[in-house]
Amino acid sequence: MHLVFSKRPWPIGVEFDGRFVRAAQLSGSPGAWRLSAALHLPRMLPGAEFDSQEVAQLAGALGRQGFEGRQIVLAVPEEKMVTGVLELPPRASGAPVDVIARAELAAMHDFDPQAAEMACWDLPASSRQKDVTQAMAVACRHADAEALLDVFERGGLDVQVLDSRLHALVRGCRPVLPPSGMAAVLELAWDRAMLVLLHEGTVIYKWTMAEAAVGQLAEALTKNLHVEDDAVEYLLAEVGLTPKAGQAWGDAASLGAVGAVIRQHLDAIAGAVQSPFVYCAQQYASSVLDHLALVGQGAAVPGVGEYLQSRLGMNVRTVTPPAVVECPETFGPRAGDPSMIVPIGLAQFPG
Repeated sequence: MHLVFSKRPWPIGVEFDGRFVRAAQLSGSPGAWRLSAALHLPRMLPGAEFDSQEVAQLAGALGRQGFEGRQIVLAVPEEKMVTGVLELPPRASGAPVDVIARAELAAMHDFDPQAAEMACWDLPASSRQKDVTQAMAVACRHADAEALLDVFERGGLDVQVLDSRLHALVRGCRPVLPPSGMAAVLELAWDRAMLVLLHEGTVIYKWTMAEAAVGQLAEALTKNLHVEDDAVEYLLAEVGLTPKAGQAWGDAASLGAVGAVIRQHLDAIAGAVQSPFVYCAQQYASSVLDHLALVGQGAAVPGVGEYLQSRLGMNVRTVTPPAVVECPETFGPRAGDPSMIVPIGLAQFPG
């Protein structure tokens, strides 16, 4: 056992999508984390590439919001990552399994095996296990990583680590996930929905769906209700399927129209996740999937968790920062933001 004492602040976890940038910094230590600073800001130019000018403005905002230092752990944008489930020779065979995994993932996604960083892990033995090693791998091309690093360096922030959203998402949710059996994490983000399935604590499946993005839901509300962006933001944050106390929007017919659009969007998600659920149930027949952690911007829409629970027939828990780290009262409403789980997971990057 090693005790390490340091006055240096922990790195800042930073992630961005087409609409928002979020950051979190922790104090304490693994198992006793405390949220010390949090930031959730609209992007300067929604949908645009993150450039050094936007990084410089982010750096200024971090300083004003009480963040310490300029060292960050940055989530690689999901579109810059590649993922694959691989069947490899048994490790007992003596074959260079990791080398083969790199080559197979590169061939699957058409990139040079030596031109990317890759993480690979063995999957738990399934009830349909063949005489192979089943593994899952993720990779980021060097060119994409270097471009990202250059933008943040020119903007005044020091990227210590590039991490995958997949790993940050699971790390952030880990305190509320069952340590054994099967579990699921569903992130409803602005750019996409991402489903992650775990067995015995190990990620065994990842699924993304751009059509299920919160941004797509916002567009549907705008189109069907003929309202402006500000009104859509209000509908998503305060009204949803079960309007918050004291909040109202239009008459009963208008509220019914809002609910219909949101339910249609959630019904599509509930239908889409059935195939991954069935696949994993077949692979791990001895385990039952009955727990889903819900995070992301869409998880904050009133009534979404309850509706998905009724549609999926499993326990759905909306995960907010107080469920995974200690949150001082000074954070107020920001502590209830389920889209902060990824930056919290980034801020916990080992070492």
